[in-house]
Amino acid sequence: MSALLERALAPLENHPTLRRGDRILAAMSGGVDSSVMTALLHKAGFQVIGISMQLFEKASALSPEGKCCTLDDFQDARRVAHQMGFPHYVMDFEARFQEMVIEGFVQGYLNGETPSPCIRCNQHLKFSALMERAESLEARFVATGHYSTITHENGHWHLKKASDPAKDQSYFLFHHTQATLARTLFPLAHLTKPEVRRLGTELGLHLAEKAESQEICFVTQDRYDAFIEARGSDPGAGEGDIRFMDGRLLGRHQGYWRHTVGQRRGLGVAFSEPLYVIRTEPATNTVWVGLESDLLAHDLVARELNWIQGAPAGPLACEARIRSRGSEAEALVIPLADGRAKVAFAQAQRAIAPGQAVVFYREGEVLGGGWIDGQPGL
Repeated sequence: MSALLERALAPLENHPTLRRGDRILAAMSGGVDSSVMTALLHKAGFQVIGISMQLFEKASALSPEGKCCTLDDFQDARRVAHQMGFPHYVMDFEARFQEMVIEGFVQGYLNGETPSPCIRCNQHLKFSALMERAESLEARFVATGHYSTITHENGHWHLKKASDPAKDQSYFLFHHTQATLARTLFPLAHLTKPEVRRLGTELGLHLAEKAESQEICFVTQDRYDAFIEARGSDPGAGEGDIRFMDGRLLGRHQGYWRHTVGQRRGLGVAFSEPLYVIRTEPATNTVWVGLESDLLAHDLVARELNWIQGAPAGPLACEARIRSRGSEAEALVIPLADGRAKVAFAQAQRAIAPGQAVVFYREGEVLGGGWIDGQPGL
């Protein structure tokens, strides 16, 4: 056994509740990460059941040709399972994906937001629907190829960043609870992507060099507004005003839902300085634009809050991140009477977008998070 394989297997052997021979439901997308993850679990002596999630009709216009979750991906997953010697099944989650992810994505844009469908997919499919299936199959755990760390300390489960900052996916997982963390495994948390590829080669997997999927799986068009149009979704509003932040009419747009906070290109408005979308206003079918300085704000309001260790009794000092590829910034989370929270940043943040997640950290640990509702006063 190589030193890398030995190091890869060590966290599984030292897991506080995982026992050799346990049955594990492993989510297999057909990519490198999930394939190596399941191979490691099988190598460590666990009863692995590989599951690929069918999210689209095979002949549907939404079928994501060239992206993840394709029939070719399922064949790759099945080939890995056959090679390693564990069962693999394709399960139909199309209706749930349509309701929980795609419809929410479209409605988010129509509400003037910038949706984050990958988090919703994790929440409602990978760590909800799959856990339900795991129970029916008498599997104690659900395992995925996410890069994030789960630890058990002082009687509680903790969600932390992965070892490799370049691959950390903790931002997408703030919805976890004590109950779900207790039944979740992230076998790749302590590895880098090059190490995962090396392990794939060492384990003899045929797809060790397979390219990664980067974009939202169900959007096959170049632009998200084209996807909304292709679905036949009726925004209920066509051409409207583009206004400067002081109220001046600068031009017309072809649908507020075609524009997102921070957007600079495609406005079709001449101005003495570069213009950016500051917010969209569905109620009046207006796109508000301003200078780059208008994108800066110190505060936001968040809804649908989730706290992994329980909600704080009062204001909480932490670091907060407002986009997946951003960095954490010093912040104070102030609970509000209506169940939401105000997040006040020490330094102004750029392009705070309603519909995106705000995730709270302390020393690399995810405390919780919520969905950005907007900025106070806007």
